[in-house]
Amino acid sequence: MNRKQRFTFASGLLITALAAITILGLAIPAGAAPSAQDIPTPTPYPAENTPYTLDVVGGQDATLTFPAVEQEGFRLGETTALSNYPRGMEFRVTAESDGGPIQDVILFVTLVHGTGNRAVAEWDAEAQEWVARIWETGNMQPAWTPISVHWRVRDAAENSIDTEPQPVEYADTGREWFRMESEHVVLYWTGFGEDDPDTVAQTMADAMAATHPRRVAGFGRALSYKPVAVVYPDRETLAETVGSGAVSDRFAGITSTEWGMSIQVLRGTDYAPGNENCVWATKPEDWTMERRINTIYSVTTHEVTHLYQFDVLGGSLGPQWWSEGQADWFSLAPGNYDERLRALEPLQDMPSLTGEIGWTRIEADGCYALAYDMGVSFINFLLTNYGGIETHLKIAEQMRLGTSVYAAVEDVTGKPFLDVENEWRTYLGYPALTLADIDPASALEPPLDTSIAEGDTLVLPSTPFMAPLYEEPGPYVLSNASCFAGTQVTVLRAGSLDGVDYYEVDCMGMTGWMSRDQLIGPES
Repeated sequence: MNRKQRFTFASGLLITALAAITILGLAIPAGAAPSAQDIPTPTPYPAENTPYTLDVVGGQDATLTFPAVEQEGFRLGETTALSNYPRGMEFRVTAESDGGPIQDVILFVTLVHGTGNRAVAEWDAEAQEWVARIWETGNMQPAWTPISVHWRVRDAAENSIDTEPQPVEYADTGREWFRMESEHVVLYWTGFGEDDPDTVAQTMADAMAATHPRRVAGFGRALSYKPVAVVYPDRETLAETVGSGAVSDRFAGITSTEWGMSIQVLRGTDYAPGNENCVWATKPEDWTMERRINTIYSVTTHEVTHLYQFDVLGGSLGPQWWSEGQADWFSLAPGNYDERLRALEPLQDMPSLTGEIGWTRIEADGCYALAYDMGVSFINFLLTNYGGIETHLKIAEQMRLGTSVYAAVEDVTGKPFLDVENEWRTYLGYPALTLADIDPASALEPPLDTSIAEGDTLVLPSTPFMAPLYEEPGPYVLSNASCFAGTQVTVLRAGSLDGVDYYEVDCMGMTGWMSRDQLIGPES
């Protein structure tokens, strides 16, 4: 099936380590105790003894049947649905029509958001049935994916009908799972927690109930569907869903907005790849089973927030620090983000929120996921000082209409974004940024050569063959693209730095900076 899904961690939506969410804040290094001036982390609402149901599902073959249909001259027998997990599902039906022979039978599969796919049924002459199959190669489709299915049947006279949709779950027939359902979530897990499944179920029900009112207040409404969380005991069990039978050792889960699901692998005992020297990381020997299980509550409440970003905001995520910081802020346990950032200050500076931060780079404290901690820290500072949850709602409403997070923050605070960012940086003990720090072009002097002005169109020299376009004006910066010799470019901005003129140009839709010699040649 075609799927538009978001993968946890990193734009590009990589299949990578959810572990970063659960590592930070679990072990505080010496000398990094919370400061008295730290703003409190968001407080969950009181939730205790939240009602839930708990069942054991899966572990045996089970064929679902849907009633026979008589509709507009068509007669369909009972539909049977058989899960062949992890290699898909099979649907069978008999069909006849007063209008003549059946020409085609199509199974439509619909996911929680109304998207989906279809499978053209084949005629099984021996069984005298039409057979449709989905996910036959695995497709990395997780167990317990909720779908609805219906048939479209057409006869030789071009008459056709669509049957009523029927709900189906993609059951794992090979092993038993626990299934908990509360008002706010459906949770499946297997391979752990068998000795006390009620504690797992109750804790998850309480975690979702404790964070649900804050999400509704911050986004304006609840999800349009009930989210599903599926937790596998290890990567090997999840890898059964993949045709190759293997997944990366960095893989820890998927959050799919189209499925309406969060898929996790239970936190292991090893260091997350690349985090072996992280001063905040929990040591492998300290990862007790209880501690590992506890991670699923904070991870699930984090990942459900990503579902809100798509369902309520229409996919208006903003930069990664905002989307991931937002998910952390609305989670059960956002972590010791201010402590980490304060401890990092003597070792390195923080990049500006207006630039690309990312999460994979190892910082001076040996840890990654800087975008997460910067994002949740800034959001907590912003909401604490500028109107609370109502401010978040105003920002969310503007972003839903296409406004950038930077413009939305400026609107709700009445201040330039840089001023608010600097207030936050000062709170953490970092020096304030200047406009030149985030936009070096703002520090340029007027150009020395006044014959080239903004808006002018020029043709690049015939050599070199490729002229690099630089991210910023200056002699020691990175190239972000290249422009062919002889190409026509338009000057967007101009200025001088240390006696050299630099020009921001548009080259066939690509923008970047060039020196005067690149633009018109050294002899001109």
